[in-house]
Amino acid sequence: MLMLRMDADNVMDRTKHFYASEEKGALIQVRNIRSIRSTPDRSLKGWNLPDNLKEYLDACIDTFTDYWLSRQSVDDDLIPALSPWYGISEHTAFIGGSVEFSDTTSWHKQYLTDFNNLCMLKLEEDNVWLRAVADGIRYMKQKLAGRAAVKLRGGSCPLDIANALRGNEIFTDFYDDEYKVHELLEFCTIAEKWMFDHQLEAAGDFYGGVISGFDVWLPGHSVGHLAEDTSCLCSPDIYMEFGLPYTKKLLEGYDCAFMHTHALGRHSLSHIASIEKIKFIEISSDPNCERAIEIYKKMAEVLKDKIVIVELTYDEIKDNLEFLKNSRTIIWHSARDIDEAMDTVKLVREHLSICRN
Repeated sequence: MLMLRMDADNVMDRTKHFYASEEKGALIQVRNIRSIRSTPDRSLKGWNLPDNLKEYLDACIDTFTDYWLSRQSVDDDLIPALSPWYGISEHTAFIGGSVEFSDTTSWHKQYLTDFNNLCMLKLEEDNVWLRAVADGIRYMKQKLAGRAAVKLRGGSCPLDIANALRGNEIFTDFYDDEYKVHELLEFCTIAEKWMFDHQLEAAGDFYGGVISGFDVWLPGHSVGHLAEDTSCLCSPDIYMEFGLPYTKKLLEGYDCAFMHTHALGRHSLSHIASIEKIKFIEISSDPNCERAIEIYKKMAEVLKDKIVIVELTYDEIKDNLEFLKNSRTIIWHSARDIDEAMDTVKLVREHLSICRN
């Protein structure tokens, strides 16, 4: 039981039943209600991070608590869970280098400008961004004190880490310095496993599993979200050589994983789906591209053994009920207000639910 979600036992019962059942249908997570403020008033850049970390985390906890108190009437399948978030930079800055903040995110500046400097890549326990994530999870867990759960921050697959460290020069490195790229990817695999193990230790067990960085509960000793963004920008052949083997290696020792992908990366989706440890695949919609639901429908055969996560509008759910009835989906929804959130949950419960409580 969580104070911000007194029916957490019921939510977890529905979730576990959905995972274990062979029936088709959907869970519904209203991950955003736009009429309710869900982030601190001050811009990310305004916190002067990594200084003022606890002040920033306290503000995140207070805003999160107010947000959940304002959405108590929404009976969806989302567990209130929070993790430290400082932008995208912490996915790779734990290896070293400098971070630049904007109002809404942060960027890890290209760190590996020359392959001759591979020796400078290190994993150090006192790295400020490792501590900000791992200790931040512990701090939030203590401060939340049973009001809500903590979740993993998430991370990147080895190819994405290599892209961040090397910058977009990686796309010519595939041809000009392939042996060095493989050496870099070996390091990135070790690095991400090291980072995830720190997160898992800090988060601890939640109902026999862990909540991924993207709010989806994963059973057992599992990891997520993982990102395969770079695979969207290279050919399937490149991904098969420089991405797939290292993601497989990363997942050794874990029970399952949640993978974040993009509609733009459809050309590599079948290869990503071939990884047995990946049980959950999220397809994000992209500008100037078909909506994720259309990619999902076209790739249904490839994804038939996965639970697919896709963000849908109310109308997209209504227009695709027959497809969703014959799939296994976690629907994400961003609602305009409480009324839209409740209407969307009702639509899914009436037509797609396989759970009774």
